Amino acid sequence: MTPRLVTFDCAGTMVGVPADWSLGELAAESARSIGLCPGPGDAAVYQRLYMSRLREFVAVNMSRNADLQAGFWRDLATDWISETGLPMGALDKMLAAADELSFGPNSILFRLFDDVVPCLDRLDAMGIRAAVISNWDYSLHRVLRIFGIYDRFVTVKASLEEGVEKPDPRLFELTLAEAGFSAAETFHVGDDRLDDLEGANGAGIRAALLDRSLGRTERPFIRSLIDLPEAFGWID
Repeated sequence: MTPRLVTFDCAGTMVGVPADWSLGELAAESARSIGLCPGPGDAAVYQRLYMSRLREFVAVNMSRNADLQAGFWRDLATDWISETGLPMGALDKMLAAADELSFGPNSILFRLFDDVVPCLDRLDAMGIRAAVISNWDYSLHRVLRIFGIYDRFVTVKASLEEGVEKPDPRLFELTLAEAGFSAAETFHVGDDRLDDLEGANGAGIRAALLDRSLGRTERPFIRSLIDLPEAFGWID
């Protein structure tokens, strides 16, 4: 049976993210890019300050308020600069640099995998809709937009905006409710066995596990998103 909706995980499935990246290192690189010289422990300071504000960050995500979101990062950077002794006058330039390094055309954080657009094109040709379900913050929407694919999805769900994350089936259920499809009409693909395979199955959704690195092809694995339609044959 061919599904009517395919839901995609994002990180590791559609968008590559460096395995060793951290917000602290991004802050330090942003400072360096405007000519500052953060100390060897300054990245760790930023990371500590961020971790101490996780509850606030979750609340900011769930607010869906752009001013609160921008204010969170500005306040965090202000505290970081104050604690590390970097010049406060560089705050605006550093925030702009961080934005460019994250979401600009030469992003150091995100890259779109080559098989994403061909997969979406094939689904379009088959009359299948697509959606995104990701354990991510509110920036998920912007990341998909910078690659020009945001409007190809009927809905995009970021866990931190919803207050629940995969593998909790509620995130899948929220997505289906908004998209207007049932679990029986849906197929999910992701790269994490717990979050994507078991999470989708827990919501009654059939799923494939993407593994580009090992090239496994036995069920439930696919080696490329281009192979995804072949996995639809797994649906009884």
